[in-house]
Amino acid sequence: MSASREKKSRQENLAGGYVDPRTKREKDEQAKDRRSNALYIAIAVIFVIVGIVVTVANSKVIERSADAVTIGNETYTAADVSYFYNTIYNSFVSQNSYYLSVYGLDTSKSLKEQDCPVTDGGTWYDYFRDQALESLKSYALLAQKAEAEGFDASEEVEQSVQETLSDLDASAASAGYTRAQYIKAVCGPLVNEKVFERNIRMMALAQAYSNSYSDSLSYTSDEVQAAYDADPKSYQSVDIEYILFSSGAGSDATDEEKAQLLDEAKQKAETALSRYAQGEAFDAIGEDMEGSYAHVAYAANGSSDMLTWAFDDARQEGDTTVAANGESGYYAVLFHSRSRNDYHTVSVRHILVDSEEKANELLQQYNDGEKTEDAFAALAVANSTDPGSASNGGLYSNIYKGEMVPSFEDWCFDPARQSGDTGIVESSNGYHVMYFVETNPQPYWYYKADLDLKNDAYDEWYAGITDGVEAEQLSGMKYVG
Repeated sequence: MSASREKKSRQENLAGGYVDPRTKREKDEQAKDRRSNALYIAIAVIFVIVGIVVTVANSKVIERSADAVTIGNETYTAADVSYFYNTIYNSFVSQNSYYLSVYGLDTSKSLKEQDCPVTDGGTWYDYFRDQALESLKSYALLAQKAEAEGFDASEEVEQSVQETLSDLDASAASAGYTRAQYIKAVCGPLVNEKVFERNIRMMALAQAYSNSYSDSLSYTSDEVQAAYDADPKSYQSVDIEYILFSSGAGSDATDEEKAQLLDEAKQKAETALSRYAQGEAFDAIGEDMEGSYAHVAYAANGSSDMLTWAFDDARQEGDTTVAANGESGYYAVLFHSRSRNDYHTVSVRHILVDSEEKANELLQQYNDGEKTEDAFAALAVANSTDPGSASNGGLYSNIYKGEMVPSFEDWCFDPARQSGDTGIVESSNGYHVMYFVETNPQPYWYYKADLDLKNDAYDEWYAGITDGVEAEQLSGMKYVG
């Protein structure tokens, strides 16, 4: 589990109330990813499949070349759609074990026979098919636009293709397969080497074209200031303390029982504020009354009752209130302050391991080596147990205050921290071998306002290319899946 996920787990009782920083950060990063990856729908081609049995498939020439969908001015084959379908499916299965158990997705059975709870009466096959078509449409339209404009990124595209093929060969070799066998195992029997390379080349062109537009976006300090002035609360935080009293009502409780338990939770919150008014400390009250206490120094604006109250312009230091946590409980809330996010975010790399001995071993290995950021990243890829960052060399970019667990964050935001600093941080999830990358030169409010302007501009540009374009399904779609 990542440090940020640990934070989320520690604050899971806030559902429906305080908006945890991880959720907010994910939305920011998703917007950023749309510019850098040329997609609204994330797609990750993951070549790690456990227990793959490679069978010798028929040539599938007819099925492979069958026309499956028309997008823009191009028609794509069943093999092209299968590439996206299977890589999205494999990525989903490898990263979302939660959904497999909670939503009942059985990977041993036909997806066409299993209802998907996130679609309107559709099956899991329908879900992955629609995701595949949407992703293919995104890449295809961007690539078509790039070609129509004579956009030249041949060197960048070729480098991306060769790097992908190199990674593919390494994964295939580690699994004991040839490149052709591995492609079929991961992408399905319709996808051969030619189809695979055709699609990664199209994707590389689309991404290069998208990145070129993103890189062209630039805003003056006056424009960024104007964005802040138009919506200052989006770039501010509040410092609050709260005690959450949950109703504790189970799913089998009657409506009458739920109402009674909720009323008792509200009464506890009111009692807590009464005790505070008499001079008791908020944290001591929370402990004594067995509520969930927290002091959040950097809470972002949100739609919950608690945050709506905290961000009200009338709020003054020392104000208190009782705020509903949906229908599951009540908060007793103490307001301290609201301020612009003038601090600077930081970027770090980390390696999460389960013992101090292992952490010290890896830090010593780093110190005995080249002692570069790339060397640390390589160690993270090989050793980190954090699924959120291991494949990216342990990198977390632009961490803001309130995002990570306290021990992790204290190390990151130490005023004396310098690029290249290393250390070991202990948390409830294990030990983090740390590498400090840099401090963002811009204050967080400025960085986020600038990013919002760029995201808005990209969204408008992207919509101009994709809006109104439908993926027209053809007969070859019956071979997909």
